[in-house]
Amino acid sequence: MDERGRAFFNNRSILLEDLIASCDGKSNPIRNYSASELIRATNNFDPSCIIENCTPTEASQFHRLIHVYHGYKVFKGFLDDRYIIVKKSMGTRDETWSLAIRDIIISMQMSNHKNVLKLLGCCLEFPIPALVHEYATKGVVTYQGGFGANESLP
Repeated sequence: MDERGRAFFNNRSILLEDLIASCDGKSNPIRNYSASELIRATNNFDPSCIIENCTPTEASQFHRLIHVYHGYKVFKGFLDDRYIIVKKSMGTRDETWSLAIRDIIISMQMSNHKNVLKLLGCCLEFPIPALVHEYATKGVVTYQGGFGANESLP
């Protein structure tokens, strides 16, 4: 079994356990995207597709209150005739992996809220799972709670 296959099975089993424990019998279906789909959608995670690049230092400064201590990159992509956002966590530690799984669980539970980006799915083939969200057509909220200078995403 190759590295993507091992990552898929390891991530899948932990995610399934956590989903069963946290969803309380409610169903929130999401799609499992393949690594090749996300690589194609983001042009091999090209730097020109980066919407946000949060390094571990920035993450600890800006997200201290919500306990996000790993870095991540958010990419804009195009898949299935629509724009998507792919959040790819950076790092190799177990803590980063655990936070990515928790991010999937929380995003699933929040997806039906009108002020939260809808989680379309995830990719479990990467060593640390990647999240796929709907594209924010009306713009994004800054850390201070207002819209960014451009009022919309690039």
